[in-house]
Amino acid sequence: MDKMIEYFNKHNTANITLMYSTPGEYLDSLNAQKDIVWPVKYDDMFPYSDNAEDFWTGYYSSRQSSKKAVRDGQSSMHASNYLYAEKMVNQETSDKEIQSIMEANFMMLDWMGIFQHHDAISGTAK
Repeated sequence: MDKMIEYFNKHNTANITLMYSTPGEYLDSLNAQKDIVWPVKYDDMFPYSDNAEDFWTGYYSSRQSSKKAVRDGQSSMHASNYLYAEKMVNQETSDKEIQSIMEANFMMLDWMGIFQHHDAISGTAK
């Protein structure tokens, strides 16, 4: 790789110099430039448009309580799946219990699937 950078720096006609760097070195060089005025952004960071009149925003800033509910629901779902699996491998579990466990598991998977849909979790559903 050193040879490529050396070759480019020797033969390029633009006012560009290639070099290895780290993120820290990059930030240090930016901070050393005193004449830069850094903009501050207060609006949504991720506007999206699928046509000229429709902009979607709020992916990261809307429905915080819903997003927390999804995280909590996922945690409960994974814990209950462990318990379901334990019950299913137990030879003493009746067919009726297995049916009840499967119904509860499918219901939870269905609700979590709906709630995690990209329009539901992002806040872009109407």
